[in-house]
Amino acid sequence: MAAAAVLERPEVQEMDEEEDLPFVPIDKLTDLGIGAADVKKAKDAGFATCDSLMMVMRKDLLNVKGLSEGKVEKMLEGARKLCRGCSFITGAELMEKRKECVYVTTGCQAFDEILGGGIQTSSITECYGEFRTGKTQLVHTLAVTTQM
Repeated sequence: MAAAAVLERPEVQEMDEEEDLPFVPIDKLTDLGIGAADVKKAKDAGFATCDSLMMVMRKDLLNVKGLSEGKVEKMLEGARKLCRGCSFITGAELMEKRKECVYVTTGCQAFDEILGGGIQTSSITECYGEFRTGKTQLVHTLAVTTQM
């Protein structure tokens, strides 16, 4: 009786819906025209998701028995299509993105000069030191100056 009540609640969703998964299973490559036998070979070699294909070096995929260079390229292309937003960029592309960063002032011109213009956005800056050295004050100042 209690199980039936749980299933009737609209906010409870089934977990086996593929849209809810935080990863794309490697089996989805068959929908893009990649042979089921090739997908099975990759799966047997330990690749369960499209992310795992993209994170491994190409030569490791070529070492999988039965996968040729063309098949590996096709699988990687399919994995890129399925995993939008999780791709790698070159160092040159990263440098171009870093040029667009803004620097937030710390409120102290000398400290900003030491930091190369202030605290850089789109990055992680770690601040550490002994107690009562002004770390919290610095963070509060940054919180105010970013809103200005």
